[in-house]
Amino acid sequence: TMSKANEYKAFWFSYYDYDAYRAKYKKRNASTFKKYFTKVVKKGKSLGMNCIIVHVRPFGDAMYKSKYFPWSKCISGKQGKNPGFDPLKIMTSVAHANGMKIEAWINPYRVAAGSTNYSRLSSKNPARKWHNNKKTRRNVLAYRGSLYYNPAKAQVRELIVNGAKEIVQNYDVDGIHMDDYFYPYPVNGLDFPDDASFARYGGGFTNKADWRRSNVNVLIKKLHETIRGIKPWVKFGISPFGIYRNQKSDPLGSNTNGLQNYDDLYADVLLWAREGWIDYNIPQIYWEIGHKAADYETLVKW
Repeated sequence: TMSKANEYKAFWFSYYDYDAYRAKYKKRNASTFKKYFTKVVKKGKSLGMNCIIVHVRPFGDAMYKSKYFPWSKCISGKQGKNPGFDPLKIMTSVAHANGMKIEAWINPYRVAAGSTNYSRLSSKNPARKWHNNKKTRRNVLAYRGSLYYNPAKAQVRELIVNGAKEIVQNYDVDGIHMDDYFYPYPVNGLDFPDDASFARYGGGFTNKADWRRSNVNVLIKKLHETIRGIKPWVKFGISPFGIYRNQKSDPLGSNTNGLQNYDDLYADVLLWAREGWIDYNIPQIYWEIGHKAADYETLVKW
């Protein structure tokens, strides 16, 4: 059994929570943000939590002063607009002052949800700059009405790694956390539009699925090495979709849309764990005990 001191009891503070802050306070500045976040941390503590996982890059943007990514509209109301304070700096100091660990949560590939309009992005957004240049246009791809960084591109990996690097270097975070957004969740057999990239970079791979998994593996390994190299005590963890792989012939029930990490999101979570590229794995097992397709108990034990 784990000692009480080693228990990891974390809760997420997502981009919706910055929206809630903006809705609550007309005057948005360092002191009102500190007040808001202090309440959140104290509430978490009262419920027995010891770690808060804060969204710092939901849409290829930043909740901190970044060299690479524009300020997030979730904090300032407009992408690229400086909120006038550094949320991550405030959040790390408030968390630690209250005896709570804090991890910075990034979505690696997501650029924009529900829009493929590049002019809505800040002019300093790397996705917009890349799109405007013919040579780098395919670094960002549109899929199902949203924009994503193309995991096949070395420049994309470099950007994501640099983004994690600056957080670990400049902020006293206890971890870097990634959730379940790797290759986008597929819908109705519509394939992610990366044929051109596969043709160009897929040499040595007989099928596209293995190549896609390899693209993500390379990123995860590089992130692990980078974080370890700067501050070895900073954890790197992932909370993937709750099902690794359904190898039975019958697809999973409608409640899970038959999705799996390995074959649909190209996230080979077991490999990452085996290789020691991640320090922890928190699968999002969001189904009840006794669920026909995805029984909570079975999944947790597995």
